[in-house]
Amino acid sequence: MTFAILAAGEGSRLEAEGILTPKPLIEVGGERLLDRLVRIFSSHGADKIVIVINSRMTAVREHLDEISPRCPFLRYVVADTPSSMHSLWAMRTLLLDDTFVLTTVDTIFREDDFARYLREGDFAVTPFVDDEKPLWVDTDADGRITAFRDNGPCPYVSAGIYRITPAMMRVLSDCIGRSESRMRNFQRAILRAGITVKAFPMERVYDIDHKEDIAKAERFLSRDILFVLRDKRFCKGRNDDDEIARSVGECLQSQGYSVTYTDESELSPSLLSLTWHSVLSMARSREALDTLSGSAAPVINTTEAVTGVSRRRDDGAKAPCWVKRSGYTQDPRDVVFAQTEDERLRVIAEMHSRGIDDIVCQRHHEGREVKFYGVAGRFFHPSGLPALQAAAESAANAAGLVIYGGDAILLREHPQTASDIAVIDLNDWPSFSRCREEAAQHIAQYAIHQK
Repeated sequence: MTFAILAAGEGSRLEAEGILTPKPLIEVGGERLLDRLVRIFSSHGADKIVIVINSRMTAVREHLDEISPRCPFLRYVVADTPSSMHSLWAMRTLLLDDTFVLTTVDTIFREDDFARYLREGDFAVTPFVDDEKPLWVDTDADGRITAFRDNGPCPYVSAGIYRITPAMMRVLSDCIGRSESRMRNFQRAILRAGITVKAFPMERVYDIDHKEDIAKAERFLSRDILFVLRDKRFCKGRNDDDEIARSVGECLQSQGYSVTYTDESELSPSLLSLTWHSVLSMARSREALDTLSGSAAPVINTTEAVTGVSRRRDDGAKAPCWVKRSGYTQDPRDVVFAQTEDERLRVIAEMHSRGIDDIVCQRHHEGREVKFYGVAGRFFHPSGLPALQAAAESAANAAGLVIYGGDAILLREHPQTASDIAVIDLNDWPSFSRCREEAAQHIAQYAIHQK
């Protein structure tokens, strides 16, 4: 199989941000961009890899000369060109009449996605937009590309990976003859020539155009996930927390991810500074949340959501009512039902004696109490109560919680609308005791697919 790499660009935006290393030699995850592509292509049966670089890339040329003895199928062309389309044209004599896969040197994709692309696709596309001037892509119901557009939105943008056929190279020759430029105009000419091009959707693809893109790409490629366990003072039943954490970890590991567990009391900035794909956090302490707020990787649930949901609403209710510690429950005495006004005052005094000053009184609702559980738009329990699902999801969305559970009162036995539901408690990371395995799978998927 033949592969080609466009590596003749100037990298001017990176240079302006202080990165003087030529783009093909920039390291992502400890591996140079150029070496990464050569390794991946070699592992997928490459018998020829052709690369184009510019004449100012002396360090890149030296590197290619150094690795060529280990890669006898590697060839390169030196050419100063006005566009990627002209860079492709500069490689034509080494590509002959082959069908080949073409990429830009800074295209960052997951290797398992690329393996599927080689089997199934022509041009790779992605719904993930991380480019200042993306090329938008329209497709038909059968996945064929119907248009390339400068302005969106469209379902996809180009992912910078192309399967180029001899017929497409003839179109390229015509484009050069008409003094056209830019890769996107070549792609449009392919469609105008009546050549069928099948889109292959990839979940996410990054380009290294800015300094910050390097860290993004490293997190994207990382298969390491940090799991911050809740301190036992915030747990009514530590075993429940351990069970859902274990189940999520097993789901992640079955998909090739490594999971590191730490208690929130042991979380440190140095641990958080490692390159994590994402962070799953049950933490509730102020110290741990402050540390997590400095995470470069996405934290699930966010520290803002956890902080916000801990602030219980004060109804100013009189007895009979619920007297609660504002914040997370740390003791059975932190949530007490007071039948009378004297009892309400005694409970408040007892909490004050334990050093608790932030206390709320909430109205008591008559009806059947039910627990609910959900993850990012997927509601697990209980089933068959759409009004409860709507009320719970609305509360979770308002709080910004992805992983959530809570308690609600059905004001009617068969609630029809949100007004028939009273959500009395909303929590991050519940036990999922009634739907643990199913919820764990969805939590794992959410962690994997974070941006």
